[in-house]
Amino acid sequence: MKYQKIKKLLILSVFVFSSVTVTPFLTNAEEIATVIYPRFQSNKDTRDLDAVELLETALQKTLEQYGPFVCKPSELSMKEERYRNQVKEGKWVNVIWSSVTKELEDELIPIRIPIRKGLLGYRIFLINKNNKNKFAAIQNIEELKQLSLIQGRDWNDIKIFRQMGFYVMPISSYENMFKLINSGRYDYFSRGAYEALTEYEARHEELPNLFVEEKLLLFYPWPKYFFVSRKFPKLAERIEAGLNIMIQDGSFDEIFKKYHQHTIQKANLKNRKLFKIKNPLLPETAPVSRKELWFNPFDS
Repeated sequence: MKYQKIKKLLILSVFVFSSVTVTPFLTNAEEIATVIYPRFQSNKDTRDLDAVELLETALQKTLEQYGPFVCKPSELSMKEERYRNQVKEGKWVNVIWSSVTKELEDELIPIRIPIRKGLLGYRIFLINKNNKNKFAAIQNIEELKQLSLIQGRDWNDIKIFRQMGFYVMPISSYENMFKLINSGRYDYFSRGAYEALTEYEARHEELPNLFVEEKLLLFYPWPKYFFVSRKFPKLAERIEAGLNIMIQDGSFDEIFKKYHQHTIQKANLKNRKLFKIKNPLLPETAPVSRKELWFNPFDS
């Protein structure tokens, strides 16, 4: 009887060990064939579906030159800072997408094509519906700076806001930020124009005080790129080649419109009161001269 219990424990131990080691460290031989990107942070987190489709399409467009591939999410969901550390090591993740900073460009291989045409830099706000009139009355950016803003603890946006004089509170949990706005504890949650409406739709029944502010638009240049570990230069080469093919054949813009055209129209960006601030984190390497890479709501 005791032997049978020991045997069962040994079998269980082998199973548990194998279940946490099924994903090997990535090697240079696998860098093109196996592409691993960050798993989403929750079941309601749909922010990056377009990034995944862009990535998979870029890989597909380069099939003839680089060969077959597998593209899949990481086994575990992690905070953004941990993903950045993981891709530097080139072990469990070999590609991420993130807002560009000089630090990231130094640590990783940047693919300098804004994956959402810079749309992330057009910010609208999730607020408590009881504060609608307070936000509608704002006439200048100094008045906006007096209100309490929340952002993710490891998001680079915090550095921008603080350097520009905003009062910003870092929050660890993505889902908790919506709850904090719903409860009225903080005034607003700054979101990319494409993020706010989707996030609201997914949560407003559970959080009835959540509201998408309708009058204001904040802008700072804030592109997101794909970044690849410096250990895997051929993967970076492949993704960049695929994205440039997509820009030329129109499939890049098709994916942009598929995910964002509806929310751009619904957010009524061109009729909002626009405030602009500088982005002190934006590297000089940003491809600002390539107009086809950038979205401007006031041109449409």
